[in-house]
Amino acid sequence: MSSFYESAAQSMHVYVIDDGSDLARDVNAQLRSYQLFAVSTCSIEQVATLSAPNEKVLYLVVAGEKAQVAQISALLQSSSTQSILITDSPIVFQQLGQFATDALLWPLASNLLQQRLNYLHQLQVAHDQLDGLKQSLAWHKARVDREHQLVEHIFQNALSRNYLEYAHVHTYLTPVSKFNGDLCLIAPGPLGNIYMLMADFTGHGLAPATGALPLSQAFFAMSDRGVSVAEMVTEFNYRMSRLLPDDMFCAAILLELSANGERVTYWNGGMPAALLFDEQGEILKRLSPAHMALGVVDDDEFDSRVATFRAPKGSSIALFTDGVTELLGHQHKFLGSEALEMLLSKYPRTEDFTSLVDELERFRGETPLHDDLSLAILSCRPTGLGEVKVEPEQFGLPFVFESVLHPEHLTTVDPVAHILSALSQLPHLRRHRTTIYLFLAEAFNNALEHGLLALDSAMKQDPEGFAEYYQLRLERLHALQRGEIRIRVHFEPNSKELTVSVSDNGSGAAEISTSPNFTEKSHGRGLELLRQMTTDLHWDSETRTVSFKYVL
Repeated sequence: MSSFYESAAQSMHVYVIDDGSDLARDVNAQLRSYQLFAVSTCSIEQVATLSAPNEKVLYLVVAGEKAQVAQISALLQSSSTQSILITDSPIVFQQLGQFATDALLWPLASNLLQQRLNYLHQLQVAHDQLDGLKQSLAWHKARVDREHQLVEHIFQNALSRNYLEYAHVHTYLTPVSKFNGDLCLIAPGPLGNIYMLMADFTGHGLAPATGALPLSQAFFAMSDRGVSVAEMVTEFNYRMSRLLPDDMFCAAILLELSANGERVTYWNGGMPAALLFDEQGEILKRLSPAHMALGVVDDDEFDSRVATFRAPKGSSIALFTDGVTELLGHQHKFLGSEALEMLLSKYPRTEDFTSLVDELERFRGETPLHDDLSLAILSCRPTGLGEVKVEPEQFGLPFVFESVLHPEHLTTVDPVAHILSALSQLPHLRRHRTTIYLFLAEAFNNALEHGLLALDSAMKQDPEGFAEYYQLRLERLHALQRGEIRIRVHFEPNSKELTVSVSDNGSGAAEISTSPNFTEKSHGRGLELLRQMTTDLHWDSETRTVSFKYVL
């Protein structure tokens, strides 16, 4: 990033404030012999009109026998510009030296002038580099914050159907970071039954949280159809085994409570044993894990067998992740399973849930969380939901939207925002606005940056390269003379399917890999979401087109 900093650190201009003395002539002669800096002379009255606003300057204030001590003192005290006082008078040196950046007593220190100038110049360059780094980091942070806001909005939309406000469920969900690696989903079935999923992805933060998007989509879609627990977990494992990398999996427990609140069907893969307890807090049954976590084994090895039992009247089920039992307290001890069961025995009623949470908070104190913490208690009673009627959706007529963008469009407007503004006028697309924007933006930026501008994302591996990347992007975009990007959106109402294709006629490496690639790198996270949340993602090298489908 040296070139970036060098452009930010301008050459220093030296102004000699000349009092017309012999000393001033000696100083000017010595400066000319250096030939290192741009040097100008002026009187003290001309100082106010010297430099341009962004020019890096240094004042050499010469105070010889004709020195105007009062004016020089006022200048040095009022100016924020670096200055060196040069005088042949010990008295003036003592009077004014404290107000300048540096002071030299002539001629004894004449051999030090070049050294001091070089030092101050290097100091200025270092200061400019630090400012440049701060600006680069601030810009990078603002961009990352914006990306996180966008992804957070997508999560909120994806989980907007989550039935967490259901009267018979109480939850305590606390993530370590902004994005939760735990997942607690609740959805009503079509026959008055209710489904509940508690999942825990490996790790915490953005990477595991992105796995929650396809899992939640499948959960809500299958809940609407009243699919069995066994069919659900089979589909979940199918998705997770193809999505997650080898070192990542998803422990999960899924249960279904019948409409009368008596029959419970569950599947537990790698989660802590859920607890069935009565109104007195006695543990009646442990819903222990009997299967591997989701995403560990292939379809032919996956065991979808479920367990069923009849829940006594007034009983409840506590589901929790290992973040609860491994909660580290202020005395540096873990909570443990026995302590959690004691708390449930102490606060068994639904109206005691707040007190239970308070006890957990008191145990933790000010100790930071080291894992996402999720606890949910479901009361086994009639759901009161009845048969849930699916509201009819008016998806209207099919349509095709196509836009061809040339350099004048790419440099003057935000094409994706304009296209989305047009698409979101349609009622059935409006609630998917943020998700569609992410898809279009990622495909468009890939075509622009890598196809037309021939940029390499590997530059963004370190902070210096990150700033250089976007500096180069700006330069190449303004210099772009030819090329086009074609965006095509096709909607089919019968299948509720949106098909998007984005192509370019550039020569850069715009190819998109269609294989899963979880990463902690500073680039590629948006494309990872594209791979996870769309289907039929395909790159055609001949037409330089990326295409994918999204089901509303």
